[in-house]
Amino acid sequence: MSLTNTRAAYGWIAIALHWISAVGVTALYFLGERMEDAPDRAQKILARDLHVSVAMLLIAFLAARLFWSASQPSPRPIEQNRVLRIAARAVQGLFLLMIAVLIVTGPLAVWSTGQPLQVFDVLAIPSPFAARVDWLHEACEEVHGAATKLFWPLIGLHVAGAVKHLVYDRDRTLQRMLWVRRA
Repeated sequence: MSLTNTRAAYGWIAIALHWISAVGVTALYFLGERMEDAPDRAQKILARDLHVSVAMLLIAFLAARLFWSASQPSPRPIEQNRVLRIAARAVQGLFLLMIAVLIVTGPLAVWSTGQPLQVFDVLAIPSPFAARVDWLHEACEEVHGAATKLFWPLIGLHVAGAVKHLVYDRDRTLQRMLWVRRA
């Protein structure tokens, strides 16, 4: 059982970072919804602080995933139709773009109020802005909210692709992200 990737399969570290990222992004989506549905200002602030804290923790895992992916060989792609391969890469690219937009606009939405990012009441990352910047705050909130609208359609396409590989193609695409293959 390999910790590292090979040309034949993903290793345990890549698989773990993938699933931590997937669970983390999904949790952030629901935490964001909880924040939007908060009944009063105090609950909204508590929900926002939890959302921000989990997001900052997830950013560390996403950075680790990027560095790990860059340092590891990618398993050889499984043969598939050219159009479907392009569609799969497009979905993956849109996921990465959505996450990048959220990573930028989330902290900026908080910082543009002049407040620091509070991370689990242990760490405060100070705002680069001395005072509230209303136009930036509004823009970041709008873009952040719009980017989250991509979440469920992309999840749906991603899951549909995995199910296609499992049921129709009967190849090892899904299995490569669930467990390490023996050499």
